[in-house]
Amino acid sequence: MSVEPSSLAGGRSGSTRVAFRIARRMAGQSPGRSALIALLVAIPVLGLVGITTVTASNVATPAERVVLELGSTEARVMIAAAPDPKFTQDPVNDRYSGYSDQASRADAAQSIEPTPVTAASLFPAGTHLLSIRETNVVAETKDGLGSFNAVQGQPWDPSFAGKYDVTSGSAPTNDGEIMVTAAALDRLGAQIGSTAVMTAPVAASFTIVGTIRYAYSDDSIVAFYGMPGVFDGVMPDDADLQTEWYLPDTPLTWSQIGQLNPRGATVLSRTVLLDPPPAGSSPFNSSFSRDFENLFIALLGGFALFEVALLAGAAFTVGARTQQRTLATLASVGGDKRMLFRVMSFGGVILGALGAALGTVLGLAGAWIFMQISANGSAARYPGFHLDRVSLLVIAVFAVLAGWCAAAVPARAAGRIDVLAALRGTQRPPRATLRRPAAGLVLLAIGAVIAVTGGLIELAAYVPTYRQGLATLGIWLIVGGPVIMQIGAVFVAPLILRWAARVASRVGPAARLATRDVARNPGRSVPAIAAIMSCVFVATFAMSLVSTFQLNSTKNYVFGAPLDTAWVSLSTSLDVPPYGHVLQTAGPEVVAAVDSSFPSAQARLLSSAEDPPMGFGETDAQTSGSAAAEPTFALPRLDPGAVCPSDASRLGSNPEAENRADTRCPTPYYLDTFTMSSRNDHIWVGDLADFAAILGEPVSTESRATLAAGGAVATYAQYVVDDSIQIDWITELNSTLKPARSLTLAGSVQEPQHPLPYAVFMLTSTADDVNLEYRPSMVVSSIGAAPTQAEFDHAQGALAAISPKFSLISESGPQTYGASWTWALLALTAIIALVTASITIGLARADGHRDNAVLTSLGASPRVRRAFGFWQAVVIVGLGSVIGVLLGLVPSLALSLTRDTAGLSLLPFTPPWLQLALIVVALPAVVAVGGALTAGGNRTRFSNRAAFD
Repeated sequence: MSVEPSSLAGGRSGSTRVAFRIARRMAGQSPGRSALIALLVAIPVLGLVGITTVTASNVATPAERVVLELGSTEARVMIAAAPDPKFTQDPVNDRYSGYSDQASRADAAQSIEPTPVTAASLFPAGTHLLSIRETNVVAETKDGLGSFNAVQGQPWDPSFAGKYDVTSGSAPTNDGEIMVTAAALDRLGAQIGSTAVMTAPVAASFTIVGTIRYAYSDDSIVAFYGMPGVFDGVMPDDADLQTEWYLPDTPLTWSQIGQLNPRGATVLSRTVLLDPPPAGSSPFNSSFSRDFENLFIALLGGFALFEVALLAGAAFTVGARTQQRTLATLASVGGDKRMLFRVMSFGGVILGALGAALGTVLGLAGAWIFMQISANGSAARYPGFHLDRVSLLVIAVFAVLAGWCAAAVPARAAGRIDVLAALRGTQRPPRATLRRPAAGLVLLAIGAVIAVTGGLIELAAYVPTYRQGLATLGIWLIVGGPVIMQIGAVFVAPLILRWAARVASRVGPAARLATRDVARNPGRSVPAIAAIMSCVFVATFAMSLVSTFQLNSTKNYVFGAPLDTAWVSLSTSLDVPPYGHVLQTAGPEVVAAVDSSFPSAQARLLSSAEDPPMGFGETDAQTSGSAAAEPTFALPRLDPGAVCPSDASRLGSNPEAENRADTRCPTPYYLDTFTMSSRNDHIWVGDLADFAAILGEPVSTESRATLAAGGAVATYAQYVVDDSIQIDWITELNSTLKPARSLTLAGSVQEPQHPLPYAVFMLTSTADDVNLEYRPSMVVSSIGAAPTQAEFDHAQGALAAISPKFSLISESGPQTYGASWTWALLALTAIIALVTASITIGLARADGHRDNAVLTSLGASPRVRRAFGFWQAVVIVGLGSVIGVLLGLVPSLALSLTRDTAGLSLLPFTPPWLQLALIVVALPAVVAVGGALTAGGNRTRFSNRAAFD
């Protein structure tokens, strides 16, 4: 290439083109480094493109939504309300409707009917209508009974193609034939042609003639499909409010929908979905914002590209150092600082664009593969393969920008190159100063102050009332403070590396050489430390939040019984007036049914004193004017000093408003008499085995002694005052009134592992002695694990044979997601750290080939070189991990400053110490061992003079 020296000046026309050409050729001359940088850019682009593509593919286009909602019909009509001129709906969502003065029509007010209309009356006679109505059925399975969804209507009609699709067999031709989903055949142990037996709501048998698939259901859904009214005996015309009506060949416009709305009908129209009216046509708008989702993707992408910029910047730094002679030659023939900057920065643009293109192609391919793997049979999960072109363009632009940023710092340094020293090969390492470390310490202090301020603002946001704006400001400060601290840590890192080099010099020659190499080359070591630090920071913060949420989820979980216990309440609901609940007397039969389903366990029939029903306190005299005897109910008395004062008269009280600063308010749910009343009895009666079943653990020696002495044992200390428990027979839920009768028993406390809705227990003999009325109310069985589907179906079938109202409930405890998430984050952090360290060590070896040649010429053994690689990894990964963990704990610690009225943290500081210890100790050790194992084989011989040039 022949160019005039004057054209190399940055201000000359054509210099940009020349710089771009030189940058392109320099990138081609170093294919390994160029491929590494392009791959670094491609990896986050791949992830972001994959995420945005999968996210976009989750959302149906209007054309796809028409098929999912309507099949090939023209509209769906539902009677949603009584006629009203103010009734209207969202144009594209018939399930989002309501009343608005904006929609009121004077002409409609004079013509509409006063009572709900039928769907058929809305259209001319002879209009073709198809009905779909859902119900629930109880069917016999291969293991017992199960409750399932059922659809009545004509879902197999060709007009529903795309919404309902027949997958095998044929459509029903009479009321005795039905279709099912493919999963239902397996659940029933049946095949096409078999008989399905229903026990509720109507006992009947049906022949299965085919299988059908619903667009919104996955392959695991069990459902039944039959003609109108075959499952519950209710025809669609008699249940208009529960029926969806479809118009196969009658289009409806938005103006026609506006005429139907005042008559109580909502409509989803193909015409309107494909061509919606202008915004503001209706006061109701069901569209939702994806701002949070977009913000999350943007933050994730920003973090990933930040990591890329750091590592690619280190690679560019090494590249600039290896190309010093080329850059010096360019400067010697007239290239000024701007030209050198352009040459280096254009290299970042070229490789960033290459990485963006590669990442986009791989991201789209990965998204398609992921969708094929994660598809669950539901057409609504991925209605199509959608490309978010705007997001793809933004990702590509930011990828190119990240490449330019990565090259910008080395490019700026290239502009200050010492031409003569570079041509002679006598470049000296940069001179260390205290200016940047001092600035870093200032930033660390500022970030810490900001984080603490955010925590105090967050605390103030909850007292005395919650203020969202203040809470949002606190969150931003809590997150922003540690980010500033990270920037400060990057500035301080070179100073820390020099200190580490001094300390390591006492360990051995390999440690001394490795740490000095890291400290003398901050251009490649500091970006690696920053990359690992930022990754560990995010992982630590995320793991701490997950642990906090897990703790709160567990703490707030309401246990109905001890863990891994199956239970059946003998109280069942009434479907006829006066409604409410009734206690069944089939306790022994229920015990036998549960034992038959779980033979390895022994069910217990528990008895309790009846709690006051809902509405208790309205006496007969108040309701009927008579002076009939008032019913009394036995309840244990709470320690007045342990509960919220407002609960002394619970009805109509507002503890939060009246006792906002009282640490006892509100009273915990398991001590709140009004909340527990009518759901869980307070006083339980039985033998020691019954009490053990209630507790889910053995009865303690103290409890045994108390019960044997004729006393009672409470599961909460608030029921025991001066080693005694008081039982009150009350006529109203108002502790200010004198009870009709009171009794004091010797008392002790045995708290179960988890809060349970059982307050006080006494032996049967004690209850008989004090004339306490009790009756069987619950069956429990400690089954030791969650029941299988076969066991559950068997138990449900056995219970249904006694009463269809009985239902088996298994207590599996709160969802335990914390451990799995923290281990997953640890694994992800380890992978990123391994990749980062591998790149850094590889760059160090490429940059230090001269040092390697010198070591070899001096007779250094492979063991010394392995130790050299070991200590390099220890310093870089160890320092990045320690700083990242310390800074990652700051936001969680600041968030823990929030308090409730009891002085307890709303977001407790509960980091996963085991995982964090592994990040600090095990992660550097693993990377260091890997660095050592790969360091001994690459041996540069001293006879190779090129190594010294």
